Amino acid sequence: MARRTHQPLPITHHAVAIALALAAAVALAGCAAGYTRVREIKAAPDGFVGKEVRLQGSVARVTDPPRGNAYLLRDGSGEIMVVTTAGLPPENAEVALKGIVRMTVTQGVRWSLDVRVDETERWR
Repeated sequence: MARRTHQPLPITHHAVAIALALAAAVALAGCAAGYTRVREIKAAPDGFVGKEVRLQGSVARVTDPPRGNAYLLRDGSGEIMVVTTAGLPPENAEVALKGIVRMTVTQGVRWSLDVRVDETERWR
């Protein structure tokens, strides 16, 4: 009986193109890595309070200076208030920042606890 040997499959241009496309997709997904999603903070705030996070998203709303320098950051998973000592970014601007998560008491119809981020650095 003749023995069969396994020959490696030839690498085609199509296979190389698919491999490069997959590598590019993984690299692009990694660009967002390192940023915390607002949904994660809101789902488990106790795990984030007092800790530094990196966020990115767009400015949904800017508060009036008499109420403090703050803006609402929207990242596609939710919104969170960001308090800053720097200048306020314009509405709809894309921002990336580093900050500390804090619990805050808010008063609406009744008192409630909410989370916010105190911005320590903004990259864009």
